[in-house]
Parts: sequence; structure tokens; C-alpha cells
Amino acid sequence: MVLEIIVYAALIFALFYVCDNELSRRYYVPLKVVCSASFLGIFLVNNWFSEKLTWMLWALIACFVGDLLMGLYNTYSRKQFMALGIIAFMLGHVGFLNYMCRITNKTNVLIYILPIIPCLMLIYLKKQFKLHMGSLYLPCFIYTYFVSTMTLKAIECGLNGMPGLAIAGILFLLSDFTILFLYFYHYRSKTNKRIGHFVNLATYYAAIFVFMINI
Repeated sequence: MVLEIIVYAALIFALFYVCDNELSRRYYVPLKVVCSASFLGIFLVNNWFSEKLTWMLWALIACFVGDLLMGLYNTYSRKQFMALGIIAFMLGHVGFLNYMCRITNKTNVLIYILPIIPCLMLIYLKKQFKLHMGSLYLPCFIYTYFVSTMTLKAIECGLNGMPGLAIAGILFLLSDFTILFLYFYHYRSKTNKRIGHFVNLATYYAAIFVFMINI
């Protein structure tokens, strides 16, 4: 596991190195694919003979596809890539939610009601910060509900003796929050945008890893 962590961290730092600079167009997408393939590989190596393989694999594959599509969007700025990426990540979060529902006896009904609050917050943030979402506003609104539901379920798992899942869920939510400003907010400083990109990548890949080692 120590070797896996070192390799995984090295790949993430390499991705940091090529994002939002002159190297991005050539190397960002291939490195993003390698980083995402690494979490799939780590999961398969550690869970090949586990029942969890069938429960979780499709969720991680969805995240892998989402990573690829968002990498293409980051390089070529075509909204079709982002729209498909949002759908892929939403399926991934539904997969994580399905897994957590399987390993717990019951799910509090509030987990399906409280995500309405983050959806309303999205409306506020869009107006307050003039987020330029265009035709992606509705997909983002729907996505906000599902990622918030997954996060609340992860927190419920944390309160029931699985704190690692709670940490992973919160990291996922933080990652998606930074995406709002990374792709829909007009930064005056390229440095600030790059820092936002670093935070987004760090929280996302940390969330995936923490989730995998706690399932």
C-alpha cells in the first residue's frame, strides 16, 4: 500500500506540473488518463476477489470516463465534453451512494431531502458570482443534488463508525464546489485560477483514494 500511495501521489504531482500552462495541451489529457487508470488499478489489485468489485467497479469506471471528458474539456473547451463529463460523474456518485446503501442497514430519509439546500445555494452562487453556466446550468443543478446526496450518505456512514467514508464524501463535495469557480467564473488572475485547479485536482483524487481504502 505504501508503494501504491507513492506512485499515486507522484502521478498527481505530475498532473499539477502540466495543468494550465504551455504543457497542458499536449500532456494534460494523457496524464489525467494515467492518474485515473491508477485508481482503477489500485482498486482492482486490492479487491479482485471481493464482492465489492461488482458493487464499486462501475462507479470508478464512470469516474474514469468523467476524468477523460473533463480533461478534453480543459484542453479543447468544448461544452459537449463537460456535459458528458457531468453525466459520467453523476453516475459515479450514484454508484458510491449505491455502495454505501448496501453496506448499511438503513438510510435516513433526510439524506434525500436536505440536498435541496445545496441546490438552492447553487442558484444563489450563480447570481452572486455571475457564474457563466449557460446550457450547463440544468445539468449542474441535477448533479448538485446527487453529489450532495452521496456526501450526506457518506457523513451518515461516518457517524456510524466509518469516518473514512465521511472524509471522502466531504472531499468530493469540495472538489465539485471548486469546479463551479474553475470553469464558470472569470478569474482576473491566472495564478488564482491555477491554484483553484490544484485544489480541485487534489481534493478529487484524495477523495477517490480515501474512499477506496475505506470500502
